Amino acid sequence: MGQAGVAFVDGGIIGDPAWGPGHTWLYLSGNRAQDAASLFSAGPLETEVIGDRAGKASALKMCYAANTKGTTALLCGVLAVAEKLDVREELERQWSRNGSDYAEQVGERVRRVTAKAWRFAGEMDEISETFASAGLPGEFHAAASVLYRRIAGFKDAASLPPLETVLEALASGETES
Repeated sequence: MGQAGVAFVDGGIIGDPAWGPGHTWLYLSGNRAQDAASLFSAGPLETEVIGDRAGKASALKMCYAANTKGTTALLCGVLAVAEKLDVREELERQWSRNGSDYAEQVGERVRRVTAKAWRFAGEMDEISETFASAGLPGEFHAAASVLYRRIAGFKDAASLPPLETVLEALASGETES
């Protein structure tokens, strides 16, 4: 793009919608990243320039989402397998040892992701490609995409579905297109 005379700035947003300062970051990279960052100085979106090489901001976004959304997909799969193998109760009991509320947190996390699973599926595909382009296996995130597609049908639900319903959808083998 630079050879064609186009000023290009790469950006990646991490966080929830920017309703207030300190919750959402826009990472920017590229030769004109600082110029772009100055355009956001009056709003609630935090900006950080991370270099003059375009692509770094997108790479950071992919790595961050690989962890956060990938971990949630892993938990979806773990609970679905535990349910299918009839050991979910025992797994949750193990997670709850020493007064931990981890089992409850995992169940709620799996239920909450149903509202966004439809768009996380595509992001998992992008992350899988990012891993492959860096010479690392991308199959984990490709599988995460499949799991998210299996629960994409909950997108417009009026309320969070029961955990058992989510686990049934995960184990069903059916995916939304």
